[in-house]
Amino acid sequence: MPQLQRINLDFNAAESELAEFKKFLDDNPEFSETLVVSFLKSKLNLCCLLGSMIAGVPKSDVYKFEFQIQGVFRADFVTGHLQQQRFVLVEFEDGTKNSLFGPNETNQMRDWSRRFEHGFGQLIDWAWARTDAGNTQIFQNAFECSDMYPIFVLICGRDAFMNTTERKRFTWRYNNVDLGGAKATCLTYDGLFQFFQGTIDAIRSYHPGSAQPGATAP
Repeated sequence: MPQLQRINLDFNAAESELAEFKKFLDDNPEFSETLVVSFLKSKLNLCCLLGSMIAGVPKSDVYKFEFQIQGVFRADFVTGHLQQQRFVLVEFEDGTKNSLFGPNETNQMRDWSRRFEHGFGQLIDWAWARTDAGNTQIFQNAFECSDMYPIFVLICGRDAFMNTTERKRFTWRYNNVDLGGAKATCLTYDGLFQFFQGTIDAIRSYHPGSAQPGATAP
């Protein structure tokens, strides 16, 4: 049964939702996965801007929270462009002090946290399910297309809880990992806000009319 739901992405709604997301982050220095996912589910136009992570693809026209893959794996959120078969699969984790790196135990660098590695493990399983010969058809059926070109994204943690070296490690991981030929990246929730802000600024710059009431993103 098809899972993906259609959306006509509304730019002005996304811009309003961005302001609410900023307030959420300002009001909640730390938060659980349950809290942030519940909040983001009410910010659909904003979340669908994640489709802009795929260069050259028109605005997202489909989405789904809690997207089932094979009845075994689940992506917390999927958005993308159905005709072009480009999709962003997202795993959300919490935003706490130890979401990204574990507590200090020695004078050495902190290890990546169990929470982060659990979330990244989800991305690895999605990549496996997409490329494994025995599961390819099931994966394609879930996305209603003969093939699909994904980006896998883990969103976890807050910038404020990383030191300078940890930020460099996080940025390296953001830029340099692929899984089965697909980009696999990570953002903090602060980085997610910055991505949304940059996307909205770009849309406003290239399409000034999008700021008018009732306009939708290109």
